[in-house]
Amino acid sequence: MAISSSINTNVGAFSALRNLNASRLDQSRTENRISTGQKVSGALDQASLFAIAQSIRGELSANAAVQQGLNQTSGAVKVATAGATAISDLTTDIRGKLVELSNPALTGEQQGLLRNDLDALLGQAQGFVDNSSFNGTNLLESGAGDLNTLQNADGDVLSVSGQGTVADSLATLAAADFSDPASVLSNEFSAFQSALNSSLGDLGASSRRITSQNDQLQGIADATEEGLGNIVDADLGREAARLQADQVRGQLSQLSLGIANRSPQALLGLFRS
Repeated sequence: MAISSSINTNVGAFSALRNLNASRLDQSRTENRISTGQKVSGALDQASLFAIAQSIRGELSANAAVQQGLNQTSGAVKVATAGATAISDLTTDIRGKLVELSNPALTGEQQGLLRNDLDALLGQAQGFVDNSSFNGTNLLESGAGDLNTLQNADGDVLSVSGQGTVADSLATLAAADFSDPASVLSNEFSAFQSALNSSLGDLGASSRRITSQNDQLQGIADATEEGLGNIVDADLGREAARLQADQVRGQLSQLSLGIANRSPQALLGLFRS
């Protein structure tokens, strides 16, 4: 027959102590969920869910690294586009100077002044090329190679074509024989303008591709973050209510333990009387 009450063995106190320890453990877990905002913050909570969450976090990290590379490439493309656009704005003035030089009524002095203006414009255009560098990458300079970057975590590559023809055609125009401005307009200047327009088109298309790819990756990241949250995030309203219940349980367990601990003393008092 089990002992329900004894001076030497206080079964009631043992039971109350177990309940108190259990309530304190539950309260500690609930407080941890509230403080971290996560119902699964480590392998001790739920090993399988924690392993899944860690795998998802790895996917998010890889996705973020790909986006960082795309953003760097986007920066190089935007700077190159800005440089090519600035050069394009100069082509009207360059063309105008070449047309003016074609006027046979010009004096030698006037031709010299126009040549100086033309050289200044071409030098300004070359300055735009030289300044179109982002993080060490210049897509407009002579010999510029293609710029490759990862477009997803699967290893697929997005390639942006180098636009070195802009600098090459500008150098050819600057070295032209301006004694025959009409010929320069038809040949070197026409080739320069064609290369510039082609580069602007290619850069614009590349910029749109990068933006589209980045938007897709961001959408995937947002959806993945939401899925991860469904796995590991705690419902703070529910946890707050659970904490109150745990605290009440703890108080009741402490009260029960106190009563159980006083029972043997009461029995001893009766025995002495």
